[in-house]
Amino acid sequence: MSMRQAREHLFKILFESDSNSVLPINIIYDYINRDENIIKKEYMDFIVKYSEEISANIDEIDKTIDINMRGWDINRIGVVDRVLLRISTYEILYDIIPQNISINEVVELAKIYGEEKSYEFINGVLANIIKFKKSN
Repeated sequence: MSMRQAREHLFKILFESDSNSVLPINIIYDYINRDENIIKKEYMDFIVKYSEEISANIDEIDKTIDINMRGWDINRIGVVDRVLLRISTYEILYDIIPQNISINEVVELAKIYGEEKSYEFINGVLANIIKFKKSN
């Protein structure tokens, strides 16, 4: 499993969590119970850490997204877009990985799981977030 696959599992877990109003850690346990080999142990720490950190900082992450969507509200966009924006915004705000890598990863996931133009929307919002972060 590559980091891209681990990130895809993270996306699926956060998507299910958001869709069903269930804590991500419960979804992770469900994944493990379904098939303990579905997520390699080496990536489990990454998935657990990210899901916990995003959940713990959701208010700041969502506020940052809202400010930079211009005319949209975080609760009015699709779950796919919302979850992908949360993952990358978390990475950008807390300098987890280089911004261009974060954006590229979520844009690629948006091309797979999002609507036809989701990746363009996500790319634009994340570009605004980077500008916002630099100015503050």
